[in-house]
Amino acid sequence: MNFSRFAALFTAAILLFSSPAFANSTSYEDALKSSSELYEQGRFQEAIPYAKRALAIAEQEIGTDDAVFAELLDNLAALYEAEMNYTRAQPLYRRALDIRVKVYGAKHPEVIKSLINLALIYDALGEYDAAVKMDARAIEIIEAGTLQGA
Repeated sequence: MNFSRFAALFTAAILLFSSPAFANSTSYEDALKSSSELYEQGRFQEAIPYAKRALAIAEQEIGTDDAVFAELLDNLAALYEAEMNYTRAQPLYRRALDIRVKVYGAKHPEVIKSLINLALIYDALGEYDAAVKMDARAIEIIEAGTLQGA
């Protein structure tokens, strides 16, 4: 896949398909807010404990098979990714993908988001075959026009 096509696909998927799936619960929102603020300031290492705390609270409140939990996994993974700690980000993004497939179905826009996240991590790790597989799955869903829940 050529890079410009991938970049366009990535941008389109993020803009069109990203929709935070946060519940109305406020118990993890303070930790999440602190994590987000630190992330925006580029203080990734300081944000990680807050992201972990939000994830732990959500796990107790809503369980691990919930779209909110998948979004919180993405948040923690993004912090590790920003720190270039791809080996810690990869299993979190993978787990988020598995949850989204279970919650939404294999062809939902949120699944595309997870596939792209994983493709970028695999690419950063030099696992190009795995990255291509994730890209191909995302493109297949988009080109088939069979998005569930879109």
